[in-house]
Amino acid sequence: MVGLVLLLSACQISEDSTAKAPVPFKFKQLKLHQNDRSGKKLWDLQSPKASYRINQRIAYIEMPEGLLYRNGQASYRITAKRGTIINDGEQIELINSVKLTTLDYRKITLLAGRAIWKPAENIIDLIDKPQALDPTRTLSAGKARFHINREDLELKQSPRLLIWTKQQKAPELPQLDLLVRTANWNLINGKLSAAGPIKSLQRPQKDQQRFLTAVALEGNTKEEWLDFFPPVVITDPAKKMELKAGLSRWWIKQERITSLDYAEAKLDKLLLKGSKLDLQERNHSIQVGANCVVIQPQQSLKADTCTWNWKTGAILAEGAVELRRNQLNQVTRARQLQGKTGSDGLVVFTAPGERVATQLRLPQAKSPIKNQTPAIQF
Repeated sequence: MVGLVLLLSACQISEDSTAKAPVPFKFKQLKLHQNDRSGKKLWDLQSPKASYRINQRIAYIEMPEGLLYRNGQASYRITAKRGTIINDGEQIELINSVKLTTLDYRKITLLAGRAIWKPAENIIDLIDKPQALDPTRTLSAGKARFHINREDLELKQSPRLLIWTKQQKAPELPQLDLLVRTANWNLINGKLSAAGPIKSLQRPQKDQQRFLTAVALEGNTKEEWLDFFPPVVITDPAKKMELKAGLSRWWIKQERITSLDYAEAKLDKLLLKGSKLDLQERNHSIQVGANCVVIQPQQSLKADTCTWNWKTGAILAEGAVELRRNQLNQVTRARQLQGKTGSDGLVVFTAPGERVATQLRLPQAKSPIKNQTPAIQF
């Protein structure tokens, strides 16, 4: 049940009893509150200035401020510049600079130009450029709905997710810019899910752009990871790189992308294949942790693991390495081979300090022409 307290400041009553629109009562303070069945507070709202139309049961308020409670403890502060209370609290419309802010360590803020609050349904619809912000993220959409009791935020109409690996700081651009179809974010446990198609722009470095597409995503903002559902495609046009992978996890703080599934990476003229992918931005490297295959014109390599550094062009192949060259059907086996990408985009492999076994298949010599001289007989 909603409690309503009105403190009367002045009341103007029309002298014309035939007036169709009675002058509203004006109050110097309005207070609304609601408790649950056990008596614990659910929310309260107050305004320093209000006018009330008795026949319509509508109150117009200025500078409203209130609190939302969770388990009897204040969890959010809600403010706006103006508001309308319909049917003595059945619906509350907040207008201009609507703001909901967490009162704990999370530092989450919900913003909107307008909000429609329905206390009985435990929902607040955020309208007119709604946003959700915390120190490293901004979520925006055409419209949003906040479920008060479970602190779940639904985002619709072209949701956009911006993520900074450290902290939002203007004018620094976000490291990840995501566009999705719909999104849900739970502000208590940090669970995030989004329906695709997922289109994202990554900025690993200030002067670098990488594009990622996926079918959908799930993640956790508390644990700082996002799972992209296949097919996952990552492209870096400047580095002539295209990577196709299965389920892939982006570790936000570590600046890593990992996938246990089979993956293929085109690196200029190279094709790198295998599983247990690990893309480490800080080390400028891509590692294939199992069943590595490197294919380039005129030769191919197999190994247990391979690591390619796109900054230096170095490749390290380890474990049961087998290098096959088309020329002379050459096969080289070693425990480890190192490679270096040349200006032509091809890798030259060497084995400094390693024992290698090389097998060559030389072309057979042509059979000699038979002598036409009659054989000598004894």
